[in-house]
Amino acid sequence: MPGGTVKKTACLRTVLRGVALASVVLMAACAGLSPPPQAAPEPGAVSALDRLSPSRCNEAVASSLAGVRIPVSDVRYLAYGLYRNIPGDIVGYDAWVGLNSQPGAVVVQLDEVCTPRQIYAREGARLPTAR
Repeated sequence: MPGGTVKKTACLRTVLRGVALASVVLMAACAGLSPPPQAAPEPGAVSALDRLSPSRCNEAVASSLAGVRIPVSDVRYLAYGLYRNIPGDIVGYDAWVGLNSQPGAVVVQLDEVCTPRQIYAREGARLPTAR
């Protein structure tokens, strides 16, 4: 029965995604990650991020960027990815922030209510506070 095989394959993919997400969360918990430094966003930062990608998490992202001394004027793009659990509930977000001053992106990882979990650089980007 081809239809049954397709459903089983889709179910297996869903389970594997859930297991992968659970392992990422567990590794993060075991690593003792500390939340990113927070600071008051500069005036207009949240509205600038809203223009790039409207999200209820933009205030937290703006505070995280300010905490690591990235000015909103340096932000080239903002794109959100999300994490879901097996039942389909959103359990977290990644805010990918491209910068004008360097290649790659800075990623702000947030939980389901937009509390920042961590901030890190990808694809050649560097955090200004990294030495």
